[in-house]
Amino acid sequence: MTNYIDDTRAWITSRAGIIDSHVYDGQVCYITGLLYMGIISTLLCSAMFLFSSCTNHDDVVIYSIEHDESDVIKQPLIDWTIFGALSSKEDSLYADSFISSPSYFMEKCKADTARTYLFSGNYHPLYNQLDLREVYGILPEDTTHSLEGKVTYLHCEITSDDNMTLYLEVKSSMSYNIFVNTDTLLRRDIQGLNIYPMHLKKGRNRCFVKLNCTGGDYSFESTVYDSISIARLYADGQSCNIIYPQIDSVSHVVMLTNAHQNVINSPVSLKFYDVYGKPVSMPVELKKDSFTYYVDGLENNTSYMCEMTICDYSIRQPVLCGKDDNAYKKFSLLREELPDGHPRSAEIDQLLFRLNFLLNHPTRYDGDWWWQFKISPLTYQLEHTLKRLECVRGEDDTEANVLFVTYRSEIDDSLQRYILARPNHINKSTPLPLVVVIRPNIENLHHFFACPQLARQWAVNQMQALSNKYGFLIVMPEIRTYQHEDLLPIAEEELKLVIKDIQQHYSIDTSRMFLHANCSGGYRALRLATDYPKMFKALALYAPLYHRSFSDEWSNEHKPELFINKLKNVPMFIHGDPVDKHSPYSIYKDLIDDCKRYDIPLTLSFKLNSGKYYNVVLVGEEALDFFETLR
Repeated sequence: MTNYIDDTRAWITSRAGIIDSHVYDGQVCYITGLLYMGIISTLLCSAMFLFSSCTNHDDVVIYSIEHDESDVIKQPLIDWTIFGALSSKEDSLYADSFISSPSYFMEKCKADTARTYLFSGNYHPLYNQLDLREVYGILPEDTTHSLEGKVTYLHCEITSDDNMTLYLEVKSSMSYNIFVNTDTLLRRDIQGLNIYPMHLKKGRNRCFVKLNCTGGDYSFESTVYDSISIARLYADGQSCNIIYPQIDSVSHVVMLTNAHQNVINSPVSLKFYDVYGKPVSMPVELKKDSFTYYVDGLENNTSYMCEMTICDYSIRQPVLCGKDDNAYKKFSLLREELPDGHPRSAEIDQLLFRLNFLLNHPTRYDGDWWWQFKISPLTYQLEHTLKRLECVRGEDDTEANVLFVTYRSEIDDSLQRYILARPNHINKSTPLPLVVVIRPNIENLHHFFACPQLARQWAVNQMQALSNKYGFLIVMPEIRTYQHEDLLPIAEEELKLVIKDIQQHYSIDTSRMFLHANCSGGYRALRLATDYPKMFKALALYAPLYHRSFSDEWSNEHKPELFINKLKNVPMFIHGDPVDKHSPYSIYKDLIDDCKRYDIPLTLSFKLNSGKYYNVVLVGEEALDFFETLR
């Protein structure tokens, strides 16, 4: 069998140079995915963490689940005992027998030297995600689809200190079947997540997964949750996506976007509030298999805040009762009634600009499912602003949880903008950490409120979900970056004004301000950090660009690589995908080398196939996990 470790090392080296994964002298460097020596020794050693021997002396991956009411359970199943690959004919002969007696067939598989793709034993993924191409030694750029139609079995044991019902969440585009003891796990009927109730008995529980390789994507992830943690995971994914956001003005019937009540056997309810925070109806209790509900008390052409509570965990979504075009006409008329020079007129004009931009955008008629979800946050913010002109932003929890903010710059009195995500509920007496997201380059000029970064509503929703989950304020500012220009001093001064504007409305923990970016935004973030090394507590960068050339002398004289040694006291987190073609390892290899050279505290994280995700989001969860540890 091809040695995947050596070949993958050679493949990456041919693209980018050898990945360095030293533990730096005088500091701690955590490498979560790319420790070659650690990986090799792990693969050779049968006494891995979480592994033990079964009574029949076969090495089997074992996970231990302990029931503790004070803690939530979240156990990733990363390591597996693997048997395969089998042809469909072989699988039809051996499948049932393998599940009842895996040791016999694993030994038989080991002896079959003629098999093209063969693995029999325990496996620990190199990059924190099980991928069958890695298991069978198929290089990342191999396009032969040689695993198509093959079957692989995954096996582990889960020991439990009590009888309990847990939930298995699976991420995979392959066809698969899951068996625990004698049960076939059945998927809960919800969109977006693959969730399977899993009944564990006290003691040993045998778990098998049958993977059918189809579609060319052979990765598999699974995590075990209890009811509380799976409810939170689900709720985070439904932030600003609870019901279809445009409520019919005649029937006042709302329609769920998903079967929220089918996630767990726990009550789920909806509440609706007006912009003053007053409930407009009795709580709506969701019933099994019912997707439409009448809501009493709604007024036409009016925006509301919908709140869903699931397992004592709540999320919010702005909604509109009525038609979006009518709402625009209503707000335009209210704007005309404001006296000349009203202090909030520019703010309202900018919101109306974005609303009008969306109402006239081609995606409205091109079947973009997310288009409608972009409207209600704006109508709610406009409703809140125009009805509560005296209300200062940040004053209470009735404001939108994603805010499009406009302010006048002290530099030249020009209008500047930022988007801010806030937790659903804020205690004014508790200062909040602030995460500043520096946006990457874009090819064409855009008004900030019409820029590509805001085009994916699900990414904006995720930004707010992470803000709510971690209790951080998250801001992505315009700061005079319009295309692919360098981060000039005027932009850095503008960022200070953004932070000043946020501090005027929210209580900020200035000892916990963080900087976050990906790709070309990472270069800008490094520029900012090296110019102001004491401004931010830490940096988190995803596949950051480290080298750029400019036509002007000033930019070339102030490249971050020339001043990276200023970050000796600034912890840095770098996340990457070893097979990322958009932002390959080569663009940040020298940054990792310089962190080693200058003793910069560095945390590295690599996960296979994660580039497909982090290249299109605004905020990465791995970054906020890192920031949360820095207290």
